[in-house]
Amino acid sequence: MTGRATGRTSLGSMTRWLLSLCMLPALVAACPGTETREVPLYDPYVGPEVFPTRRAKLPAVVGDLGLVSNTGSDTITAIDVAQGKVLATVPVGKNPVDIDGTHHVAVDRGRGFAYAAFSYPPSTTATGPHASHGSSTRLGLVQKLRLEDLAVVGEVRVDPNPGDIVLSDDGKRLVVTHFDLARATSADAGTGDRRATIALIDPEKILAVGSPEPVKIAVCPAPHGVALSRPTGDVAYVSCYGADAIAVVDLTKPSATPTLVKLGGAAQAAPLPAIYGPYSAILSPSGAELVVASTESKDVRFLDVATRTFTNRVFDTKGAPFFPAWAPDESVLYVPTQLPDGVRVIDPKTGQSRSERAFTASECQRPHEAVLGTDPSTVWIVCEGDRKAPSVVLGLDRDTLATRVTFPVGVYPDRLILGRPR
Repeated sequence: MTGRATGRTSLGSMTRWLLSLCMLPALVAACPGTETREVPLYDPYVGPEVFPTRRAKLPAVVGDLGLVSNTGSDTITAIDVAQGKVLATVPVGKNPVDIDGTHHVAVDRGRGFAYAAFSYPPSTTATGPHASHGSSTRLGLVQKLRLEDLAVVGEVRVDPNPGDIVLSDDGKRLVVTHFDLARATSADAGTGDRRATIALIDPEKILAVGSPEPVKIAVCPAPHGVALSRPTGDVAYVSCYGADAIAVVDLTKPSATPTLVKLGGAAQAAPLPAIYGPYSAILSPSGAELVVASTESKDVRFLDVATRTFTNRVFDTKGAPFFPAWAPDESVLYVPTQLPDGVRVIDPKTGQSRSERAFTASECQRPHEAVLGTDPSTVWIVCEGDRKAPSVVLGLDRDTLATRVTFPVGVYPDRLILGRPR
């Protein structure tokens, strides 16, 4: 029995070996019951693009190109500033159904790119003065957009609640703050670290897939506005809302501890509630001073960049100031305020009010930012509106503050960035 079993096994092995030979191309014709088949060859595809970009290109702009981030409608409005017309309002973000929260934008017109930061809203309804921003636990996002049509060419994840996004003058450093009130006020933080980070990103390394993790520097509780030294952005000046301080960060040494310069004398026992609430930090044209606008104490004050100390100039703004703008010669500051809604023109040396204008709700609700471009006669004011319906950007005469032009934009605009002519 053993011999017969062994014989059957050997015959089976022989059969499998012969069949394997028939799989060889040179022997296929010699094997019984097989047919020779030619492998078909196909010409390369030469038809139209399979996934074409259907975005229309923006018309060419000779002067300043304005981009407005519309947080509540996930769009960016492109404006031809010199011609006084809206070019297009383009959808941006990843989620076609839910809100991504287009917060701030930066632009590199020379290289042909814009950068949008998305601060995803919290999954549940939040309360408080910053309910719409700062209370999320969802990761944020930065997208790199082709400037000619605002199509996405790359993206990178950042921490929750991205606040400000700025690009160095040489276009080689992109810095994002994280206005993370959720972390600053979390009971889980206990004695732990309530500081949020700033993200340091190389714009060239923002890829369609597989972007490297940005360098992250823990700075302070709830950092928001940021200004970079010129032209290479080696130093970042960050408004620390939750610490009532300005953080001075050496971006060439990410592992170094940032220097905190307090707005007041005594240190706070806890990050929040803020006493001053520094929200924005705008570097003067000469780079000598930093104006800091504080929404809780409703004032502006000035940091001497060389000594890294605050001057004794503290000027009441009546309403909560958000993002002021320096005149090119530093003779005046344009300060938008909320509650009451308006804009004030003040002398940064004396605090004297040169002029001011109060806005009605129908003119400009919740003015958020003042911006100056190459037009020497106009100051631009971004109006948040009621955050439920489309709002406007106003162009005001710099001397009289009378409205010269009105641009309709999306829901809850909070940043106008001007790309200078190439």
